Amino acid sequence: MIAERLHAASLAAAQGCAVGEVSIGLGYSAVTTDDGRMGFCYTMIDRTGSCTHVRRFHDFDGGPATALLDYVRSDDTLERSMGIALVNALNEPAAVAMPRDVGAATGFVAQFGVTEGTRIAMVGFFGPVISGLKKLGAELSVLDRTHGMGDEATFLAELEAWPEVLVLTATSMINDTFDRILEHVGDGVKVVVMGPSTPMIPGVYAGTPVRMLAGMVPVVKDKAMAVIRQGGGTPELSPHSQKVYWVREAAGAGAARSAETADETGASDA
Repeated sequence: MIAERLHAASLAAAQGCAVGEVSIGLGYSAVTTDDGRMGFCYTMIDRTGSCTHVRRFHDFDGGPATALLDYVRSDDTLERSMGIALVNALNEPAAVAMPRDVGAATGFVAQFGVTEGTRIAMVGFFGPVISGLKKLGAELSVLDRTHGMGDEATFLAELEAWPEVLVLTATSMINDTFDRILEHVGDGVKVVVMGPSTPMIPGVYAGTPVRMLAGMVPVVKDKAMAVIRQGGGTPELSPHSQKVYWVREAAGAGAARSAETADETGASDA
């Protein structure tokens, strides 16, 4: 569902637009357009493979953006990473106009009223977020394959009733776990999608339990591209990017609006 929605939401912007360049870094991949927009996404690859990581090589530089956009629906994680980076590039003007992260008072902790004893499920290891939540005394359940944290079957079973808040890494969109996780979320669970890879397109999440988006937009683009080319990650991208956020009002509170986010709860991918 999420892949099809991202494709549909980005198709009009991709038509008549050309790719500037595609750069696949060890941490993040970046795509630019011929008119100077830029977006990035976590690079998800099998890091034990051969020297060639693309399933089939295609030179997208200077070509139609619609061809690369098809990768957002690919079953290959590296191709999906490239496609989502393009989606974020196409959406850059809208994302950079969203409210900025201004500190801890405006993150999901404040937006969702997280206090001591609040039950929080987390998909993806967000180190600074976990540290801050532990200081608050929140109860945590973390699922992260890379760090060997949590049992997936147990975690998914508990999503129906246990958590009050679900923090979901945007990288779950790359490996097709995003939709499956949301299918298990119970009524009333407030979901925040977080990380530099996050597509900041509110309409894509309509009808889902997603209440908040916390992402990043490159603003000093030559510096951000240098970070990506040279294997840097979220901490190195942050000084050259702008943290942005969006919050949906609770049901019955009126139309969706922008609100504050993303602090020490930081926009960082797992």
